[in-house]
Amino acid sequence: MSTTALTSTHRETRAVVLPHPLLSVLVWEFRRFSANRLFWIQALGLFCFLLLLTWLAGTAMHLSTRSADGFIPGTSTWGLLLTLPTTVLLLVLLLPFVAADGVTRDLTRRTHELLMTTAVPSWAYVWGRYLTGLLMSLGLAVLLLAAILGMGLLQHLTIPAYPTPQIDTVLLLWVGMVVPATVLVSSLSFTLSTLLPNLTSVIKVSILVGWVVGAEVLPALIYFPLGPTNLPTWYSAWDPTSAVTALVMFAKYSSGASQQTHAATSSAQLQQILNSVTGQTPDISAWFAPHLIEAGLSLLLVVLAALAFRRFRNTFNR
Repeated sequence: MSTTALTSTHRETRAVVLPHPLLSVLVWEFRRFSANRLFWIQALGLFCFLLLLTWLAGTAMHLSTRSADGFIPGTSTWGLLLTLPTTVLLLVLLLPFVAADGVTRDLTRRTHELLMTTAVPSWAYVWGRYLTGLLMSLGLAVLLLAAILGMGLLQHLTIPAYPTPQIDTVLLLWVGMVVPATVLVSSLSFTLSTLLPNLTSVIKVSILVGWVVGAEVLPALIYFPLGPTNLPTWYSAWDPTSAVTALVMFAKYSSGASQQTHAATSSAQLQQILNSVTGQTPDISAWFAPHLIEAGLSLLLVVLAALAFRRFRNTFNR
């Protein structure tokens, strides 16, 4: 009786590590943005326009007394309070077109049904599209920061008595005013367009009109008739456009500067006083946290969009 020894050959198998689905969507979307020449042209045009605005505002704001004349540096705290809401408005004009079409783009291109048959989870599909648009929107906001700091440094080197931009103050206003507005508009545009894909164009226009009304119309109707002292504190603190917020802070700087500039006997002395007053760190205690809360609440809208998203539904049929 014989026994046969069975030998088995153990073959080494390599485990196939699949990329994280969210990372796959992000890489996919970034490749699409990198190939979009129109987006880069728009970003370059925005940067050049922001540089032009910062340069024009550099010494355009003058303050005169009986015996002296000076200017408010455009990249100082006081100068930024005058110009930042306008530059944020220009930024907002592009944000809905960057962030809103993350999901609806597939519908217009008739590729939605094909993408939904892939193994990418719905949550990764929605959040990947949103995060890509948000990061690109924040990139545009960084261009605004670079324009302020770069043009401020150039004006310091070329204009006598022009102070260097205070990086900490500029960053403080940028984080408190520009970043929350960017997150809010991007989240709102993406959520509404994802939930109502057939109304994407209407949503974009409505957001732009609403922002223009909040930044330009309401301050003229409410702030100027009432003045900074009679204005409700909650309005200036929670104003997402930062227009009224900046006006209230500007009034405080104006009253503080008027008390010191009357003592100036020469233009050089007046300019020194202005540089000292306009470069003071602003009081952000009343509005900084509300602006960040608004940005955080807008992220909850994206959570709602991700939960309400359906891979196949009648509203997607064409």
